[in-house]
Amino acid sequence: MRAFAVKSFGEAPAIHDLPIPAAEGSFLIRVKYAGVNPIDYKLVDQLKAASAYPFVLGADFAGVIERAPAGERDLHVGDRIFGTARTHGAYAEYTAITPGETNEFFARIPDGVTDEQAAALPIAALTALGSLDLLTLAANQRLVVMGATGGVGGYAVQMARARGAHVIATIRGDADEARALGAEEVYDTKTGDVIGALQAAHPEGVDAVLDLVNDADAIRRDAEILKSGGSIVSTIHVAEEAWFAHRHIKAHNISPAVNPASSVQGLKEVARMLAEGAITARVRSTVDLDGAGQILEELRSGGLRGKAVIRL
Repeated sequence: MRAFAVKSFGEAPAIHDLPIPAAEGSFLIRVKYAGVNPIDYKLVDQLKAASAYPFVLGADFAGVIERAPAGERDLHVGDRIFGTARTHGAYAEYTAITPGETNEFFARIPDGVTDEQAAALPIAALTALGSLDLLTLAANQRLVVMGATGGVGGYAVQMARARGAHVIATIRGDADEARALGAEEVYDTKTGDVIGALQAAHPEGVDAVLDLVNDADAIRRDAEILKSGGSIVSTIHVAEEAWFAHRHIKAHNISPAVNPASSVQGLKEVARMLAEGAITARVRSTVDLDGAGQILEELRSGGLRGKAVIRL
């Protein structure tokens, strides 16, 4: 099969001809689309000599079951499914998932949802869903989404609006897109100090912040706009819980591997929201496997807004 992979230590990812994953005791899945996420290139940057090679990039996928484990009753050959395949990767014509494998799960794709849309959901949509659950937003509460037009941010804005929250977006030059997603206030980081602008607009403070962009130093400024008793979530694991707690703010860190929404039930929930029109998948770029390297570099450089998928 063709796969975009790192074949040995020190090599850059490239397209290789690899064996189809062994399917004994596993679901063998013919991948139709693979979703692109920042964690994909970050994992490549972290590969070590002790890592298992070849390493196929990607986790999010949508595809068709080619072979099911003996005794499987719920899912069958030919079923359209989507989810995360971390062990064997998703930037490949085939992947495999063993039932019960940690951090690997999948669900049927509902009628009315395309394979392309489904592949754009898992990591980004589940991160948004888990973040909002941790923030325990109530209707009419004010939420600031830092980085509102990225993959996770776009889903978070839509989900928060569906919950009745007042959504405030920080962006870099794409205000119209943020408003189209449902943001009621938009602040552009290119035009000045957004923290100062938010303080002036909301002197009493906001209820919650979902920070998708700031590092460990910059995220501390978010405390200046949060009211006492407010909540903050960092998706890059840089919110110091004790530091924020000292300021009467509840801080949470979330990642693809540490997310209460990362489950079969979570997948079904985001798929339901998509099927019912509560969210859109926002697929901005669709490339063939030959374009995987280029689309990852565009994502790494910050030039990609919305979601990208790879068509196998």
